Amino acid sequence: MGISMGINGTERIASATTFEIVRPDTLATGVVVQMSDHPTEKETSMTQLSRSHVKSSFLLIAVSLTIALLDSGPAAIGQEGKGASSDDWFIKSDKDRNEKLQTGIKGGEKRDIIPSLPGMPIPQSERIKPPSPDYLLGKVKWGSGAIIGKELTEDWNLAPNDMLEFHKRARAKGFKYMPTQTSLAEFSYDPALMPAILLGGVREVKFTPTVINKLRQYVLDGGMIVCDSVYGSPWFYESSLEVFDDMFPESRFRVLPPDHPLYHITSDIDQVTYQSGGEGEKGKPFFEGLYIGSRIGVLVSKYGLGCGLAGKMDIFDQLEARGLKPKAYSEQSARQIGENLAPYIVGYGRVGEAEGKAELFGAIDQNAPTSEFIFAQVKHDGHWNAHPGAARQLLTRLEKDSAIPVNLKRVSVDLERDDTSAWPFLFFTGLDDFVLTARQIRALRRHVNQGGTLVINNGLGLATFHQAAVREMRRVFPADEFRLLPQTHEIFSSLHTVSRVKYTPTLMKDQGAKLQGRPVLFGVKVAGKLRVIYSPYDLEGGWNEVRYPLSRGYQSDSAKKLGSNIIMYAMTH
Repeated sequence: MGISMGINGTERIASATTFEIVRPDTLATGVVVQMSDHPTEKETSMTQLSRSHVKSSFLLIAVSLTIALLDSGPAAIGQEGKGASSDDWFIKSDKDRNEKLQTGIKGGEKRDIIPSLPGMPIPQSERIKPPSPDYLLGKVKWGSGAIIGKELTEDWNLAPNDMLEFHKRARAKGFKYMPTQTSLAEFSYDPALMPAILLGGVREVKFTPTVINKLRQYVLDGGMIVCDSVYGSPWFYESSLEVFDDMFPESRFRVLPPDHPLYHITSDIDQVTYQSGGEGEKGKPFFEGLYIGSRIGVLVSKYGLGCGLAGKMDIFDQLEARGLKPKAYSEQSARQIGENLAPYIVGYGRVGEAEGKAELFGAIDQNAPTSEFIFAQVKHDGHWNAHPGAARQLLTRLEKDSAIPVNLKRVSVDLERDDTSAWPFLFFTGLDDFVLTARQIRALRRHVNQGGTLVINNGLGLATFHQAAVREMRRVFPADEFRLLPQTHEIFSSLHTVSRVKYTPTLMKDQGAKLQGRPVLFGVKVAGKLRVIYSPYDLEGGWNEVRYPLSRGYQSDSAKKLGSNIIMYAMTH
């Protein structure tokens, strides 16, 4: 496998190599990764991809219909390619089809609508009769309208047939859903009735404070919002990022990495083509997501999807004739993305349902004595809260299987200001890139040198976090390196005997033959003792009893046994 050998003959991490399952310096996608002791300027800027925005007080208005006559003249002024205002982008791409859409779900028809993925049966709850169609991605009526010719055209419906094609293709893949439209005033804001909603348009996104609060809770409860700039309007795109950035101050938008489940859940989308724009993307897809737990709660497409989904691309000639610079995926790529989006909504809708409820009982042990084991989790500038509620699930199992007194409420630790001596066990996880500050590096180094244990977990087993973890730990421990723990190590028998494990389907498919059922942990010794433990495959996701599509990690029982062993080892060494 080409694993580098250390001076003592043990397997260690190499600086640049093709990913294989038991080597944390490499990537699951087979991409060669260049490692360095310090992040490059590009790596730092990507990690710090936080949209700076002004927290201004302004009146947000939703569902208002403003009838205006738009000038369809060819000359768009203002910033080059952007236009003088968002109204310059207001052109309807196609006529509405004469197909009857479902108008929504009535309040008395609530039921579980998230079915199984193909080949992954999930029981559904009983339905209230008479039955009505299931819904997956509802198109939201929002914004204002205008008269184009003799026809009233509304911002939300500039690509009127996009959802018809989206659902047509989803049904061809076995997803029995019907397209629907809903206004923000009528929407239930219940993910059990509508797992995801689509906001499409070209003008600025604006909502009332009431709607903002409802949309926030909808996403936290497990719902997903997809924002499509339709023609690649910068007015819609930039305002979407700003509005949802403000809506979720605890999170921020991040560029989806190449191995994100959205790009691989049905077909592999490693390369795309663009109808307009996209010169800087080098043929790669580009989406920004706002994580809620391990799932994307808000997905924003800088490049238009709607016209490609509907198969109407001639609109871009009209936009360019106005002096605008549209940005959009080609018809083929837009439809391929749509075919992946449907199963992602379904699969991670289940995840959202589980993780959205995960912390409800977290306050039970707030006043627990300090003699209890406390699960302390490190905050960092990456997405550090990958699996809400997973720690509680593990600690519940640990409490059952051992005599260890535990506090079921995890504690978040800020290395910039908190004294870590209160928590001898620190847990560090994530889904994407991160960069440690000098103070955080000193805090982690001090924690370990004083006898504490640091456990690092690669959420979903993604390459981006893996690369960052190896790089940043080299900065924390420049004289040491991760080495593969042998199967005879005490950590695999400290509570349970863990000689064989079960992997998630994706990990089994990718590397099962090489792993042969072995648990894979790497470690760093400090003063001759194992103080840093790294799992390159997701342990934490297995603690939650929910299936994470395309996760590379351990199944639930194996993950809980291995996690319990790690805690037991940390407490006794």
